[in-house]
Amino acid sequence: MPNFEAFILERFRAESAVRYIAIVDNEYRVLASKQREGSPSYMNEEQTRNFASIVPEIIVEAVEKLTPYLGKVGGITVHYEKALVIFYRFEEFIVFMSFETNVRKNSIL
Repeated sequence: MPNFEAFILERFRAESAVRYIAIVDNEYRVLASKQREGSPSYMNEEQTRNFASIVPEIIVEAVEKLTPYLGKVGGITVHYEKALVIFYRFEEFIVFMSFETNVRKNSIL
């Protein structure tokens, strides 16, 4: 099994905008979960862990319904007003990352 804690710490070092990282297995059990030290949380710890175990299942399974037509899912992006959330899909787990958002709302449309 990969060292998820080391992976999370490396991501925090590599990208200062990362606020939170969770890793869930294919049964959506949380394998690792960590908030960047000093980064404000928008939910309490229990809500965050529940979010990390429930939301990937809903979003990833919905998006994967198009796999027969579009191919394998690599990542899914959700842009909230206060955070950018990205789900990265791997064979045996899903990495869920929350970023500070500095992207203008109307930068694409």
